[in-house]
Amino acid sequence: STLSSSSAASDVYKRQGLRDTLSTEENYKDGLISNREALLYFQEKLRKLQSDLESGIENYKKPTIEVYKSTLATILSYQTDILLATYSSGASLSAFKKEYISFVSFLIPIWSKEWGYEQMLWALSIGILLNIDEETFNQLVDLVKKDNPEDCLIDYLIQARHPEWEIRLNYNFPRPYGFTRKIIEEDNSEQALKLLKEYLTKKWYQGNRDAAWYDLHQQNVKNHVGYWSFESAAICKIKGLDYKQLEGFPYFPYDLVADGETEE
Repeated sequence: STLSSSSAASDVYKRQGLRDTLSTEENYKDGLISNREALLYFQEKLRKLQSDLESGIENYKKPTIEVYKSTLATILSYQTDILLATYSSGASLSAFKKEYISFVSFLIPIWSKEWGYEQMLWALSIGILLNIDEETFNQLVDLVKKDNPEDCLIDYLIQARHPEWEIRLNYNFPRPYGFTRKIIEEDNSEQALKLLKEYLTKKWYQGNRDAAWYDLHQQNVKNHVGYWSFESAAICKIKGLDYKQLEGFPYFPYDLVADGETEE
């Protein structure tokens, strides 16, 4: 890739260079450094808040428990950016998996269907693609059980690992995700692949106009961490579609399907 410099010889980087070329290797690296620094700062703040909570100390205008929860949400948002930039920058899948485990650990204490739909979608999809261990996956399933978002796509992803799980027909975000039902219900694999290509080229990105990250690469490319439709790859894997036909497709995390199997 013309964008990757020859200095990226460290084992963290694959020789293929960047997976999302809308930004540069330097931008991803700088972003990862500053996000990790911010993450450490807020984790330290969280430890102090934890100790305040245990001692019943109220040092803030808001109740300490509220400050604690909002700090957790801040930590999750930094870790989300780290997770995406790690993948986009071409890091190894084992480095990506490590960030995924951290992402899930920050998601679990604060997830709710009111605000965390996309995070849950990513967590389940990546979990399936990396063959994540049962314990980690089931922690996500327990959150869905408890808060019950009643969502066809989330149900479908869970059913891949829990065959007894019931799929409801409701969609929390019909645009863009409602289209996935056509792919899920299509029995002909050639036709399903055609629909998945349509979803990736015409539905997914365009349907995310309301997302905070939409067109971020044009507003401030330094904050761009990558655009990925992880659920597309998870559906492709679950349905056993010919992923080789999707190499190079926009937003499709190709090597998570191609190499995810080999990750331990």
